[in-house]
Amino acid sequence: MRIAALAAVAMVLVTSGPVRATTLVGTQVAGALYFVGYTPNYFDPTNSFVPAGYLNFAGNTVTISSNAVEFGYDDGTATITADFTGTHLIVTDNPRDTGHHNPIQLLFTNSAFGSLATVSDSFPSGGMTGSLSGSVITLNWVGGNVTSGESLQVVCNVNTRAAPPLSIQLTSTNAVVISWPGPSTDFHLQQNSDLNPTNWVNVTATQTNANGQNQVIVSPPLGTQFYRLKFP
Repeated sequence: MRIAALAAVAMVLVTSGPVRATTLVGTQVAGALYFVGYTPNYFDPTNSFVPAGYLNFAGNTVTISSNAVEFGYDDGTATITADFTGTHLIVTDNPRDTGHHNPIQLLFTNSAFGSLATVSDSFPSGGMTGSLSGSVITLNWVGGNVTSGESLQVVCNVNTRAAPPLSIQLTSTNAVVISWPGPSTDFHLQQNSDLNPTNWVNVTATQTNANGQNQVIVSPPLGTQFYRLKFP
């Protein structure tokens, strides 16, 4: 963690360091599953293919949980699930018949996504290809011959976005200006009187934008305060 410090005339110490979100848990993700022509979204419960027990049973936008499968589909011939963990996405296809399965495409949207890399892949016919563009993960499988009872699975690392760096300046009026590159949407400036991992609270001071920088002015800076950017 990079630390920057300034000491004011009144012996005030303000320190700052960028904080990187290390888990997807608690963020929202929208999921979509398509076959061949990619028309209906089979992760949408309105299509009647989402069994109870999956988070998308109530809708295809869910909050990622550490102890539940986010997306599920079952039409009697196969069960397809998409399970997000802290930094992984695991897509599993369990066919219940033997023969040729059609191509499929999965889309996941979450502003927390930072990068995507395949860890393992047991899908036949070249595996399941993946890409990340902006906040959208796209996974494609060209289809192929499957056997009833087998488990096809791809595991991906999904790294989260890194927080932009914070900078701190002391003004001639003994105020402290905390700034970071804009727009940096979805990041929140937080403060704490020590570096205890708990007790961080959102800064309530007004945030402005000047010359492409988000800014918060703390005046006068009293006591010792630590600042960080937190996502989400």
